Amino acid sequence: MVESLQVGDILSCCRDEPVRVSAVRAVMVSRPGAKAIWVTGEARGQGRGAEPLYLSPEQMIVVAGDLLAAYFGVEEALAPVGALVDGRDLRLVDAPMTEIWYEIETEEPCALVVEGLQVAVGVAGRDTRPVLSAAEARLLALAA
Repeated sequence: MVESLQVGDILSCCRDEPVRVSAVRAVMVSRPGAKAIWVTGEARGQGRGAEPLYLSPEQMIVVAGDLLAAYFGVEEALAPVGALVDGRDLRLVDAPMTEIWYEIETEEPCALVVEGLQVAVGVAGRDTRPVLSAAEARLLALAA
């Protein structure tokens, strides 16, 4: 569980590379009007009964698939989850006032699997994956 991580813990990234946790911060979302992306369990491959996951709209996630390859010529890339909103599996909602965000920093950028979703940690531009702009990610979402 994210809330049990401590500085110095070793994590295995999606590419099976170990990384060390350099910071963990719990931040309460408590301001009116704060927005979040509501990610269904189905979008994470966990089925309809799974609890939704809330992410910051700026959070970078790993995207992959035939459309990404057709439009951008790459197998996987990082994209801001807020640009991928489709109104079904990814929805822009008011952040629950009691929601606690966990900000994790690692010594090296990587992607961690968080409840079935590959979430980028660290400076996205230093990851080896290409980074899609919000406009490019929106194009990808609209094509789906």
